[in-house]
Amino acid sequence: MKLHICHEVGCQALIPMNKRYCDKHSIKHQRPGNLRQRAVSSARNREYNMYHRDPIANGFYHSQEWTKIRNYVAARDYYLDGVTELPVANDRIIVDHIIPRRLLSRDKWLDVDNLWCLSPATHNIKTKLEQSMRDNQLKHCDKRWWIKVLSKRIK
Repeated sequence: MKLHICHEVGCQALIPMNKRYCDKHSIKHQRPGNLRQRAVSSARNREYNMYHRDPIANGFYHSQEWTKIRNYVAARDYYLDGVTELPVANDRIIVDHIIPRRLLSRDKWLDVDNLWCLSPATHNIKTKLEQSMRDNQLKHCDKRWWIKVLSKRIK
């Protein structure tokens, strides 16, 4: 039987070729959530899009232009969270507007200088803060300010 070394940094365990990690490290590297959890999450997203998100935003976030810009920004930022600088999986990364889309004119919705990548956890914290602020305050929050504030909240 052919063997290779576990892909965990520093681990020298020999494992079969059809595995990536040894038994000790395979638990650490399992994909989060099982199929049932992903199906529930997908159903929640569909429900949100159908009943809670405004139709203009829904159309925008499902457009080809947004998909192209989203992929560009994710690649530009190397799939790293803009605050923690930790890697985020492609299917979990959120490309977020620094100044919320609703406060911008339509021609600025796809401005890559106003977009950055966040993990779901960081995005949830940012969204809660945005909801507690007035629109005229949000218009003046730049990327550096968000990094400073969100860094304090995450630690």
